Amino acid sequence: MKKGNRIGVMGGTFDPPHLAHTIPVEIAAKEFDLDTVSFVPALIPPHKQSKEQTDPFHRMAMLALAVKPYPSFRISTLELMRRDVSFTVQTIKEIKKTLTEQDRLYFILGSDSFLELSFWYGPRELLQLCELIIINRGNGTDELKNNLAQLENNFQLDLQQKVHTASSRFLPFSSTQIREFLRSGKDVSGMLMPEVESYIHKHSLYRR
Repeated sequence: MKKGNRIGVMGGTFDPPHLAHTIPVEIAAKEFDLDTVSFVPALIPPHKQSKEQTDPFHRMAMLALAVKPYPSFRISTLELMRRDVSFTVQTIKEIKKTLTEQDRLYFILGSDSFLELSFWYGPRELLQLCELIIINRGNGTDELKNNLAQLENNFQLDLQQKVHTASSRFLPFSSTQIREFLRSGKDVSGMLMPEVESYIHKHSLYRR
């Protein structure tokens, strides 16, 4: 019998939210027996402070449409309500406070982000607070293993039981690419939920 709940957390700007955000996470949630997954849209992500973000209201509305088909998916406004730059370790600490000792907390991130983890704010504390589930974003297995070994060496941590790789396949598109496609009038069907695409056109988002 399972003790406690297994909670997944997925951060991002979701500008816009697309199928590479939801389909791999659904697979990971089943694979790691997660009870819920909270999607946490950032107000001001630290690595994108110089870039203009779509209004948080629109990003939240699109995210609500994107996660609607998934009963175990939730949206957390934790970082939006912070009204400042959000660091993942802060968010994980706040979520951790709401859990019991028997609960297990998993932070879900793309393999591209995992390779940059050493440069995040408070990476050692983050690795101690939760487990990681890595989603395939096209990076090689050897590259990920080498990065894991480097993290273990740098922070003197045993991460073999704390860092997991989901079996989801790589979906070769991103929010950046989708925004570029929309600005140039290219087809984005197959990358977004139809409801999200309709919302984008209705509100004239991502136009030049």
